[in-house]
Amino acid sequence: MNGRIMLLSLISAFLLFALVVGASAQTRTVGVSVGNKFRYSPTVNWSSTDPNATLPSFLVDANNSQWAEFTITAVSGTNITIQGTTHYKNGTEVTMGGWVDVDTGIGDNITTLLISANLAKGDSIYNSSQYTTTTINETSSRTYTSGPRDTNHLSLTASGQGQTANTNYYWDKSTGVFVEVLRDYTNQTGGYTTFWSEDIQIVSSDLWIVPEFPTWTSTLLIFIALTSATMVIARQKQPKRPFR
Repeated sequence: MNGRIMLLSLISAFLLFALVVGASAQTRTVGVSVGNKFRYSPTVNWSSTDPNATLPSFLVDANNSQWAEFTITAVSGTNITIQGTTHYKNGTEVTMGGWVDVDTGIGDNITTLLISANLAKGDSIYNSSQYTTTTINETSSRTYTSGPRDTNHLSLTASGQGQTANTNYYWDKSTGVFVEVLRDYTNQTGGYTTFWSEDIQIVSSDLWIVPEFPTWTSTLLIFIALTSATMVIARQKQPKRPFR
């Protein structure tokens, strides 16, 4: 990657540790299909009272990124392969490949980008022993450009020696697709405070339609619209009555 860190790699590179209870093994299912695409956009904030502090290189890379997109290229059992592209504001692009097994969590480049579909509170994000205590905190509704989504939320915290890091992952429950990661970091040393935060959020996907109305709801809305139009036309054609 010529010394530059892909935004997609950044999304999955900061799995710290979860202060949650263990979970038993759950059946894992793939919620995506070959050809599905997912696009994300980053927002970066950074500040420091240290006059010698500089923006970390990975934040520079994220700040220079306009969007990142991955496409599902293969599905075999619980193993998913993707092709990822990061598009930079200067028009250049960098591509990468990756894969993950949503059962075990074993993979390359995209671990935590995809988990099993239909997990619930208390389920570990993967079944392998290293993720035994990394469990879903809650399922909640969050709104994105694609509309409201039921999301599985994982909150992680690490601290020590004046440093605190918080990470909040959100996956779409019905598909297991990552929809947002919120990360913030505070470093208080030498009388100085350095803070940065990053919000990487899904902005588009071909997997769901915007807005998400069930078929019967769409049909009902069309019926109401046509009925209203017919009533307006009927009123306009009625002969006018003189005032009495």
